Amino acid sequence: MAETVESFVAKLRAEGVDAGRQAADKIKADAEAAAAEILRRAEEKAAKVVADAEKRAKSMLARGKTDLELAARDALLGLRQALSNVLVGILMRPVRAELADAGFLKQLIHDIAIQYARADCESKGTLQINVQPEMRAKLADWALQEAHAAAAARNTAVDLRGTLAQAGFEFRTEGGTVEVTEEAVLELMRGLVSASLREIFDAMPAGAAR
Repeated sequence: MAETVESFVAKLRAEGVDAGRQAADKIKADAEAAAAEILRRAEEKAAKVVADAEKRAKSMLARGKTDLELAARDALLGLRQALSNVLVGILMRPVRAELADAGFLKQLIHDIAIQYARADCESKGTLQINVQPEMRAKLADWALQEAHAAAAARNTAVDLRGTLAQAGFEFRTEGGTVEVTEEAVLELMRGLVSASLREIFDAMPAGAAR
C-alpha cells in the first residue's frame, strides 16, 4: 500500500521522538556516570583528609603523651633533688656543729691516731693532722699531750697544722689522706640520701609517683 503523506510525517515524528529519547537517555547516563565519578573522587578525598587528620591527631597525642611523661619525670627528679637538699641540710646541722666542737674533735682525732699507730706500728713516718687555724689554737696543747704521746709510743711523729679552710680535719700519712671535713661528709650524706630517696620513689606505684 502506498504510504500517504500523513503516515510518512507520523513515521518521521515517531523516529524523531525515539532518537530524542535515546539521546536523552545517553545524556542522563553520561551525567550519572560523571556524578558517580565525582562522588567517588570526593569520597576518596574525604577519606584521605580523615586519615591524615587521624594520623596528625595520633602524632600530636603521642607527642603530648611523651611531653607529659618527660614533664612528670622532670618534676619527679626536681622533687627528689629538693627533698635530698632539705634532708641533707637537716642532717648537716648537727654534723657541722660536731665538726666545729673542739671536744668532739679531740676524742675523734685521738681514737684515729691510736688506731693508725696500732695498724702501722713499724712506720716511722709523720702523722700530719690538719685543722682550721682557730681549731689548731684550741687543740695545740692537747695534741702535744695526748695525740703526740700516743703516736710517739709507736714511733710515729705527729704534726698538727692549721691550714684547713673548713670545719673538720685531715689526716695525712705516707699512705694517703683521710678527710673528715664538712664537704666530705656532705658528699657522703648526699649520696646516701639520694640512694634512699631513689629506692623510695622507685618503689612507688607509677600513678602515685606522678
